[in-house]
Amino acid sequence: MGDSRKLWIAGPVGKLEASLRMAASPKGAVVIAHPHPQHGGTMHNSVIFHSDRELNSAGWATMRFNFRGVEESEGSFDEGRGEVDDMAAAAAWLRGLVPDCRLVVVGFS
Repeated sequence: MGDSRKLWIAGPVGKLEASLRMAASPKGAVVIAHPHPQHGGTMHNSVIFHSDRELNSAGWATMRFNFRGVEESEGSFDEGRGEVDDMAAAAAWLRGLVPDCRLVVVGFS
């Protein structure tokens, strides 16, 4: 299993706090979204954390991130509209890192 590396990626309204785990030869890449930010959701949620860890140990490159306005991510909650743009930015960033792998987006709320 890869070590988690904290990083910041460019989001639509500023930097987005993220955590990346690489796999030696990734079978794919996964962006993992946390639960609703207005109800305490963060990338440190236990389901998100354990999903990240298990997907990575199964050979996936994984990235979880905080939506705008959550913890160290810039911006403020946008009623779901801007958060879609945040997800697109996270997916595009990870796609750029592993361009030849399939990309999957997961999350729960």
